[in-house]
Amino acid sequence: MPFKLDIFAPDRIVVGVARGDISTADLAAFVQEMIAAGVLHYRKIIDITSATSSIGKDELSVIAERLRTTPVLRPRGPLAIVADHKRGDLARLFMSMTSDERPVEVFRSIHEARRWLLESKLPL
Repeated sequence: MPFKLDIFAPDRIVVGVARGDISTADLAAFVQEMIAAGVLHYRKIIDITSATSSIGKDELSVIAERLRTTPVLRPRGPLAIVADHKRGDLARLFMSMTSDERPVEVFRSIHEARRWLLESKLPL
């Protein structure tokens, strides 16, 4: 699977790293893995700097809607997406589709993303 998911329960942080070519099915499976693990309320870093994808706006919209309609017991936690300048457009598009649900930002380094997440308040 092109996504590797690490869950750090004591810190309530999830780190997902994508490598290789990511399909819509890969992204959907990754989202489903987070839903099944019950970590949507955790802080999340998703690093796509080592990935490529031909996922378009319509496919991304379906994924965003899947997240939006997933029942949750607690508000969703902040999301930091790490992307280089070549893949930043897709990350910013996802941010625009989902930022009304929780804080979302796009960063160029994982260090900046982690710093922002640690300063972000977790939902109760």
